[in-house]
Amino acid sequence: MAMNQRRIGMRAARLTVALAVAASGLVVATSQVATAAIGCTTRTTTRPFKAWGDNNAYFVAPGGTFESSVGWTGSSLSRVAGNEPWKINGSGHGYSLKIGAGGRANSAQFCVNSDEDSMRLFFKAPGVSGASLKLHIDVVSGVNRATNDYDINGSTAGWAVMQRIMLPDIRDASGQQYVTITLTAQGTSATWYVDDVMIDPWKSL
Repeated sequence: MAMNQRRIGMRAARLTVALAVAASGLVVATSQVATAAIGCTTRTTTRPFKAWGDNNAYFVAPGGTFESSVGWTGSSLSRVAGNEPWKINGSGHGYSLKIGAGGRANSAQFCVNSDEDSMRLFFKAPGVSGASLKLHIDVVSGVNRATNDYDINGSTAGWAVMQRIMLPDIRDASGQQYVTITLTAQGTSATWYVDDVMIDPWKSL
């Protein structure tokens, strides 16, 4: 009986904490989400954007070279032949991600540490007035959620590199948080291509 009362008390305490967090407008990252995410590991970094005046080190986001079909899900998307022309991750690379009109691509949720704060990627715009590619970054930690949105103009055709975009910093006591990247082709119907999604592991903004 005493053990059952203790369990009931623990459940009530957890419920009280959850209600307090919800009332403050924060979102709890459940343990199920955290365990499903790709964990923080040892990073292999390069300096792939030196030609654009960016000497910072970066690592590849999970599945971010699209050399395999693993890691990104959504609608109206496919892995296709044709790499970004600078081939920053290797001369043998030959694939990118195609996002059709109105399509959406979601990365796997992955862990970033406290000093991994920004990202860049390559995109091939359709050259259609009114077309845009929406980048949505969703970040969760132990008790918080934050987002960042950025629209890429599609009126100039061809491959280009996206500017550095900040990842929201809401890490908890562990110094870690979990990121999901979503890319949506919106506005005027048009097809986009994306390649080499890179994360900067050093705070330098």
